[in-house]
Amino acid sequence: ATESAHHSATSHRATAGSNQGDRGYPRALPSSTSHPRTGERGAHLRPARPPPRVARLEAKVPSCCGFIPQMATSSARAPAAAATASGSWAPSTSRRVAARSRPAPATPLERSVGVGTGASRWATDGSRWATVALSRRHEKERRRLAGRPARAVTEPAGDVPISSPPPTADERDGESYDQTGQHTIELPELTPSSRQDRFDLVIVGCGPAGLSAADRASSKGLRVALIDPTPLKRWQNNYGVWVDEFEDLGLTDCFNKVWPKAKVVIDDARPDGIDLNRPYGQVNRIALKDKFLARCVAQGVVFGACAVEGVAHEGDGSVVTLKGGADGKFAGQEVHAKMVLDATGHARKLVQFEREFTPGYQAAFGIMCETDGPHGLDLDTMLFMDWRDEHLSQRYKEMNNQHPTFLYAMPFTETKIFFEETSLVERPGLEFDDLKVKLKQRLAKMGIKVKSVQEEEYCLIPMGGVLPTLPQRTLGVGGTAGMVHPSTGFMVSKTLLSVRSLVDTLAEELKAGGTGGGARIDADGVAERVWQSVWPDEELRMRTFMCFGMETLMELDIKGTRQFFETFFKMEQDIWGGFLSWRIKPLGLVKLGGVLFVKFSNYMRFNFVWSALPFMASFIKNFATADNTFNSDKWGGLVLQKPKLTSVPGQGPIPRPDTDKERNPAAEPISSSSIDFSKLIAGGDIDKPQQASKLRPDREWIEFQQRKIFKDQAPIVDVLEPLANDATVDVLVVGAGPAGLAVAAEMASRGVSVGLIAPDTPFVNNYGVWLDEFEELGLTDCLLHKYDDALVWFNDRDPAAGIGLNRAYGQVCRRRLREKLLARCKAAGVRYAPGLVDQLKHGDAGKGELSVVSGAIKRDGGDDVSFNMSAKVVVCGTGHNRDMLQYEDGPGPGWQTAYGIEVKMPGHPFEVNKAVFMDFRQSDPELEDGSVESGVWRVPSFLYVLPVDENTVFVEETCLVARVQVPFDELKRRLYRRLSRMGLNVTQDQILEEEASWIPLGGTPPTSPQRTLAYGAAAGLVHPASGYSIVNSLRRAPAFADAVVSGLKAGGSAEAATRGWDVLWGDEPRRQVGFYQFGMELLMSLRIEQMRNFFGTFFALPKELSAGFLGNSLTSVQLLQFALTVFFQGNWELRALLLTHLSSAGAGVRLGKAYAYPLLRALGAGTESSVSVVDRKKPPQEPNFSSFARDLFSAEEQGFLPGFQGKDWWAVGTRPEYGERRGSRDDDDDDQAGNGGGGAGGGAGGLSRSSKGPSGTKGRRRDLVSSSMNATSSATSLGGDQGSMAYWSNGSAALVVTSAVRNTGARVDDLYGERRKKFLPAALLNVTGQGVVPPYLTGEMPGDVGWDPLQMGAQRDIMKLRERELIHGRWAMLAAVGVLVPESTARLSLFGTPGQHWWNTHIEWAGTSSGIPELTYLGENIPWGVFWLPIIHLPLFFVAEMLRTGRLEVEAFKDLDRLYPGGKLFDPLGIGAGVSDEELKILKTIEIQHCRLAMIAAFGFIVEALAWGAGPLDVFGGA
Repeated sequence: ATESAHHSATSHRATAGSNQGDRGYPRALPSSTSHPRTGERGAHLRPARPPPRVARLEAKVPSCCGFIPQMATSSARAPAAAATASGSWAPSTSRRVAARSRPAPATPLERSVGVGTGASRWATDGSRWATVALSRRHEKERRRLAGRPARAVTEPAGDVPISSPPPTADERDGESYDQTGQHTIELPELTPSSRQDRFDLVIVGCGPAGLSAADRASSKGLRVALIDPTPLKRWQNNYGVWVDEFEDLGLTDCFNKVWPKAKVVIDDARPDGIDLNRPYGQVNRIALKDKFLARCVAQGVVFGACAVEGVAHEGDGSVVTLKGGADGKFAGQEVHAKMVLDATGHARKLVQFEREFTPGYQAAFGIMCETDGPHGLDLDTMLFMDWRDEHLSQRYKEMNNQHPTFLYAMPFTETKIFFEETSLVERPGLEFDDLKVKLKQRLAKMGIKVKSVQEEEYCLIPMGGVLPTLPQRTLGVGGTAGMVHPSTGFMVSKTLLSVRSLVDTLAEELKAGGTGGGARIDADGVAERVWQSVWPDEELRMRTFMCFGMETLMELDIKGTRQFFETFFKMEQDIWGGFLSWRIKPLGLVKLGGVLFVKFSNYMRFNFVWSALPFMASFIKNFATADNTFNSDKWGGLVLQKPKLTSVPGQGPIPRPDTDKERNPAAEPISSSSIDFSKLIAGGDIDKPQQASKLRPDREWIEFQQRKIFKDQAPIVDVLEPLANDATVDVLVVGAGPAGLAVAAEMASRGVSVGLIAPDTPFVNNYGVWLDEFEELGLTDCLLHKYDDALVWFNDRDPAAGIGLNRAYGQVCRRRLREKLLARCKAAGVRYAPGLVDQLKHGDAGKGELSVVSGAIKRDGGDDVSFNMSAKVVVCGTGHNRDMLQYEDGPGPGWQTAYGIEVKMPGHPFEVNKAVFMDFRQSDPELEDGSVESGVWRVPSFLYVLPVDENTVFVEETCLVARVQVPFDELKRRLYRRLSRMGLNVTQDQILEEEASWIPLGGTPPTSPQRTLAYGAAAGLVHPASGYSIVNSLRRAPAFADAVVSGLKAGGSAEAATRGWDVLWGDEPRRQVGFYQFGMELLMSLRIEQMRNFFGTFFALPKELSAGFLGNSLTSVQLLQFALTVFFQGNWELRALLLTHLSSAGAGVRLGKAYAYPLLRALGAGTESSVSVVDRKKPPQEPNFSSFARDLFSAEEQGFLPGFQGKDWWAVGTRPEYGERRGSRDDDDDDQAGNGGGGAGGGAGGLSRSSKGPSGTKGRRRDLVSSSMNATSSATSLGGDQGSMAYWSNGSAALVVTSAVRNTGARVDDLYGERRKKFLPAALLNVTGQGVVPPYLTGEMPGDVGWDPLQMGAQRDIMKLRERELIHGRWAMLAAVGVLVPESTARLSLFGTPGQHWWNTHIEWAGTSSGIPELTYLGENIPWGVFWLPIIHLPLFFVAEMLRTGRLEVEAFKDLDRLYPGGKLFDPLGIGAGVSDEELKILKTIEIQHCRLAMIAAFGFIVEALAWGAGPLDVFGGA
């Protein structure tokens, strides 16, 4: 038992002990202004006997309560909702007018029932004030205590005043409905106890269950203590109950509102629904608690305002240990009791369970709102269930088919109403975000405009599951004792009835054991008899039946659910009413089941039995034996169950790594979810991406990253010796990032003079590395943090704690690494100048001329000084800056971007000794129309986390690679939304550092050899498929330095350049990088599910392969081994992706060229640069920063939102000639760049500032939010599809098919319509006359060439004929393969004997030991004998034919095209998905032509077999 034990009684939602609404709809905390009332019927009088010491406890509840976060908005602060679209559900005009013109009168039933002491507005008739007679016992108590002073409870209970002032006109109209207020009462404080002076009963939890138990027990003369941290906190749950249930309990004075009848709407075709002539009411939770509190105080109950640490049981009593309280006053105190009652609700703090608790969950989101104009619902009818779903969008309708929800509505006035979208029961429960979206869509269809949301409700109720261990010493009641109706969620009435049985039995048992605090009892025996009174055999059987019903309901789809409830509510009221109220006996339950089955349709009988079968055995056993072991696993757990997808991916909470896998989701209050409902109904904004033109330019983010200042990193000029302005050196390194410093130190250590020139900037990027790789480099002392493991999540079904990779990880300390590299440079004699290079001019190497580097040296506080330095070799280590080098022609790079923050987050959920490498759990849902079919999907991104300490963490949202850069603002939005879904809120003052990481991946390599050498990212050493570069740059520096220095000594600068480039981009490195780039292009094309599939396979590979791939250490031969392992270890979907990507027009060709580079070079296909002068301000090719910006805005112009791609994504921003688009640039701005021309090179280093970005784009931006949904039609190639196809592939079969279709040269005009090509040339048709082509062949069908010589299409349904032709043709294509394959295997002796043919089957009776004949094929025995043929084949053929002919209907196939169904089942490779309508028509024609050819071939196979006994391959001679 923990501090939160009190949640059951006082906290929000399902955490209350017995405070769940009978309907199961607890209400959230509103924050409207309250109005005071006086006390109710002596409710707050002092106790009749001398009280113990009294402490005044006061709980004020203005807008949020204690530890419960604020979850509702007051009417004054709630944003007004925007108008919603009117639809077919809009109530009639006459009804709305009538609703405006009249007040809501009290119904006769309401006046007869009477609600509230002194009556509420519902018990009034005009100005007349009617009172409700009190029960005789209560009236006596009121008279006896009337003279005693009492403190008033000043919390209003909606429309129900506690004292007798008549209601105002507004109150009669319901305008003052309000559930906000405060309880103020003097509660007797907990008194000391001991083993000699025990309490009779200690109750933990002050919800309806605990408080009603304290009331009844104290009325029986028992000495009672009630423990709860906040006993005066307002109950936050709203309760809806059937009025007759509360009448039996004597609680009809505790209603806010009563409706004479309820209604159930089954579907859209019958909006009038089914009337339920049974009154329904909403409980006044404030009046109900006041009533119980007053009785308890009057009867001597004492209260402890603290939590319970635990309970220890002794032979004749129990010891409860307390904690907390005001200033910790109760910490460690013990309370001695004869018996202890756990009323902590679904938190289940004290009772024990012997089996895993696996309930279903009822989830609901509701709002108490005011509408703009009358809502139009009948004020005398409560809407109990509305199962209509035509209002839902396609995505949510598909979800609703399997996980249906309904509307629950309570109209109070013509403009004040409670709406709730409810999932009856699911395992796991539905997400609140999904319920919010569905409610919003429903209200829009109803034409209801929400003016303000006054109260929000988040309801999560565990239903079913096992009961606590029976018996046990700790008693239980309410939610903790399994008293939620397993099929409906009703509970409060059942709980209050069970309290009577429990307390009455307990009182009798204690009385039999003697009176007084020191009386000794048999506590175990008492507990057993009390539990038996609460759960007798009859009740256990009833609960088993209800659990069985719950499991069956969870298996039904929307159609089955509707038919079930239509039949259910058309039964006699005593049957359905008794079931809902838990008052039907076991024989009645059997009757209910029988009546249901008789009244069900045949469809429903089949589906209901099919859904119930997996649980039937467990149900029969438990019902017969009255046991507590009902198994919710299908078939008793013998069959593995696939986890249900009960929510839209990207909605709802993301489990945190510190989440206990056994966590009870209903144990803590739920007061919010990611989507703000008020914003949702106001404008539909669910935190979606913005247009690129509205975001902060990425160029600014990159410059922000480059210009960071870290005072702990010493200036380079303070470490290295200065380099003169006119110095001459052997090697001049441009750039002072990790790569530049490493290569400068290595070259200087080999005896050559080295100069270093770059702006004096710190290392600004965070580097994460694998620990074993840094150990190999001897740099573990440069690590800031070491992590024992790295975690990954691939999807939402992965464990909350993540999946460990069993590989240590580390975070590099930027300062230590820089100091170490600078120390190496200093020791080797490297000299430094803080300059920026403007121009590089190479002399004639044959004449021994040097290269001259010119530019300006930056002087703090002074003018820049020009320099002209000379060197034999110039090495660019300028990072991603491409200004000083020439690169090969080809596709542009992919882009890896990441936005991260180091943030103070006390008690964050990430383990400090584990890094989060990849968390692919989705941050956002896909766009509503963002399916693959519509051509738009979200570029995947993942969470990357490096914990610093227990209170500080670095979190980063990363896009691994994208064709069009995902902007930093979009990644920032995703990161904050992800953190919010994890319950982690970040404020600006908590952020210690922001990081914007920008890494171009892949692209074309530098032209080699060229006189200017490069190293690090500038030389393409960034891993194209992962973005790793620092380890590769540090590891390869010695080999590169060896090659350059040896070349310099052997043949001068030209030889040095040749050898240096050979190390970087020789034959083997090209093959390796070609393979990595192939992987990058594959990753670039993947949707989120495909990405998860790939990495799930990747990290399951042997560690030497996965680690070698990430570490750039696999040879080209090992990479082929890696590819084959991925292919065979992956599933068929991944294999198809790999094959189609390999056979695509771009990626496969480039991979082949990389492996064939030596041959191509020998044939003269190599590249060599002849550029001798390089001007930084006029670079040889388009700079990276210009390329990504142009692509980003080109994508926007083509209809894509940032962070989204479409099926033609590879065509976006097709590269033009750089010289055609390059404009003039501001030289002064260039000179201000932090790293341009001589940048630090690390991460995003090496960029120089340009002018204002892509010119002329901002003013021309159009609104693309809606058009992004139709990106398929608008996203066309800037440079033509053929050009883009040569560069990129999208990893899908559709691309290969598209390429094949285009290569055929076929056009739709040639195949369809009047001008299509016929079976005869046009000239012959003209000679023979047009009558040769039948008029009914109009060219609408695929393959129609005007040929029907027998006029079959004129006599019969031509579409039926086409269907048969297509089916026979498909069988014939399979048959052709089925003939040729065995013929080949027999000839090659792979399977079968040479000379055997495809028709050679035989049944062998002789020699079989079992007596079962054996079947042979091609002379080979077939396993399992003959009997399996009819058992397996015939039913499959029978079912297939029944489905084809329509005699058997399956819901999933109902709406499919009979000829071209498509989808994953009928088109597993996605050949027809994602292609244009024109291409699909061509594919259909190609298919029917192959069908006709196959039918002819199959006929030929049969004829030659019958006529000559030959097979089709016998033409090639004998085997």
